[in-house]
Amino acid sequence: MRQSHSYVSLGDLCALFGVTRQAYYDAIRHAEKATIANMVLLTLVKEIRSQMPMLGTRKLMYVLEPKLVEHGIKMGRDQLFDLLRFHGLLIRRRKRIAQQQIQTMFLEGIQTS
Repeated sequence: MRQSHSYVSLGDLCALFGVTRQAYYDAIRHAEKATIANMVLLTLVKEIRSQMPMLGTRKLMYVLEPKLVEHGIKMGRDQLFDLLRFHGLLIRRRKRIAQQQIQTMFLEGIQTS
């Protein structure tokens, strides 16, 4: 908006949207910090997943906790889930069939042959 209407002051634009100039600059600063934190976190996730590829998000959060504190990043489990989902890094659950069903299906296949 600011680029397309350069003749309008920032204060007027902020008043139009009902925010202060300070809130505008805080939002920009917060977005930059969040982007950097997300990049650091994704790098850490890829490092850990290279060693343990099928590590789920909850256990990943447990492993990442000390590193997050070290980097000063505050992120909860749900936000980590959302970030990994957005970047396609969630681990899909495996479909498991009971062992007895597999044997039954195998035996049925032998009988029909």
